[in-house]
Amino acid sequence: MSSLAMELLVQFSSGDFAFSGELQAFWMAVQGAMMVRLGPNKDRSLNWFHAFSLSVIGGFGGGWLGFIWMGRPSSMLSNDLNMASCIVAFILVNYTPMDIGFKCCNNIMGKIATVVFAQLFRSLGVAKFVMVCFETFKDSPSAYYPIPVFGPILYATLLGNMGGFVLKGFNGHFANGMPWPVQNGLFCATFYHFYVNDQTGPIGIFLRKSLRMAHFLGFKDNQTFALVVVTMFMQVMGILQMPTFLGPSFTPFGSAILSPFRDSSTWKTGEKDTAYSTAQAEKKKRRRGKGTVKTTSARIHNSKDKQS
Repeated sequence: MSSLAMELLVQFSSGDFAFSGELQAFWMAVQGAMMVRLGPNKDRSLNWFHAFSLSVIGGFGGGWLGFIWMGRPSSMLSNDLNMASCIVAFILVNYTPMDIGFKCCNNIMGKIATVVFAQLFRSLGVAKFVMVCFETFKDSPSAYYPIPVFGPILYATLLGNMGGFVLKGFNGHFANGMPWPVQNGLFCATFYHFYVNDQTGPIGIFLRKSLRMAHFLGFKDNQTFALVVVTMFMQVMGILQMPTFLGPSFTPFGSAILSPFRDSSTWKTGEKDTAYSTAQAEKKKRRRGKGTVKTTSARIHNSKDKQS
């Protein structure tokens, strides 16, 4: 990989470019507004303030509630950029002449821009929350491992699930099994935490020895490499899970974890199931059909045995 490509990759993954914060906040707000416009407010029946409140929580649920777990003020109160972005995005999506704002955000280029910058916001959030929790508890690990294990991972995972908890409730968020934000958070936070923070434990040592690409590709340190891996994973998955491609029900971790039907963490209305989710649903139906046939055959044999 050329030095220029490496530099651009690192700059993007770390959010080190012009107007990075503004772009991330704006497109996260757009994603929240579009989720509501395409979902509960599809028929434009909601009161504007109700729709706006849902949009804010949909885009920045973690920003509102995530910091509370560490006794810190919400970034929605300490950072004017986030709330300002929510206001601008809500107006753009819902109240522009001829609905041009909604149409621009709903075409393929608008969707890709939304995914790219919203996923960058999330990946940087995962890394930040892991480090905040680790720095808080690093001097008091358990007697069984040299660093705190579960706290930083769970804290970063909660970040991406606060909106789902608030908007759908605990049961609704987990109605289809393990939602993608939980899978993504556990995978990315676990990798980042052990790769960066576990300097003496067997898991961190094993990961760094197994993934020698950090030095081979010329990354300056392990933290930069881990951040690039997490960012690129979330970018690729964000694109693949667009309804245009494999859909929000796609997961690389197997259909046993997540229902092959619609992911409860995503409002997806007015869209047909993708080929992937349709194929997975057909497989599930066939498996159920085979189980029904076996059960029926067993009952017939049992009844014959009783008659004889």
